[in-house]
Amino acid sequence: MRMLAVDSATPVAGVALLQDGIILKEEFTNFKKTHSETMMPAVDRVLRECECSLTDLDALAVTVGPGSFTGLRIGLAMVKGLALATHLPVVGLNTLEVIAHNLYHTDALVCPLLNARKGEVYCGFYQVDDRPRMLAEMRACAPEEFIEQARSLMQEQGFPQTVLLGDGYLPYAETFQEGLGEQLMVAPAHLMLPRAAALAHLAADLANRGEYVDIINLCPVYIRLSEAEYRLGKGAV
Repeated sequence: MRMLAVDSATPVAGVALLQDGIILKEEFTNFKKTHSETMMPAVDRVLRECECSLTDLDALAVTVGPGSFTGLRIGLAMVKGLALATHLPVVGLNTLEVIAHNLYHTDALVCPLLNARKGEVYCGFYQVDDRPRMLAEMRACAPEEFIEQARSLMQEQGFPQTVLLGDGYLPYAETFQEGLGEQLMVAPAHLMLPRAAALAHLAADLANRGEYVDIINLCPVYIRLSEAEYRLGKGAV
């Protein structure tokens, strides 16, 4: 199985090439430039430096959200275009699950957080053994609401601590520290953000079971309405 994985759901631009369970190359960029500038050149570099062409691939993988509305559209449009041109099947995965997969076999409650702006985070709640298992529906909420649900799950499921990771942590770090106290653990920098390599590893398992998505109907998972949709509903546009 040779798979190309593309992640553009957050400010991180990530591309990875996996072959038979081995990551051959990964590109990770979290600096200024937009995904429309970085993603296709990154794909080209990853394939070229691994002496691989699109025709050598068996499948594609992409994060479908939640995340940046624009970033998700860029990544999905690119992967759909590649899939249509090459007839390659596609695996689509939840961004929060991909971030949770940065950790492995922990007895803590794993909670990936993305900055949803407007005083909210996108959050997920996972038990992580060999792969993440969702314990509660992902949602967009205020940090205080997240803390309440995390504490409840820790008590119900017997988790001693909660690990926070993702770009939703830093904007509200003080709130999380005060609300979770000694039960809080924070992932180190190299595990904090989404990695295309983690996406590729998770997606390969699904691809080996033939669990592909219908690319024609593949859409971003936003969780909440975009600003334009919200304003339209309010009659403001």
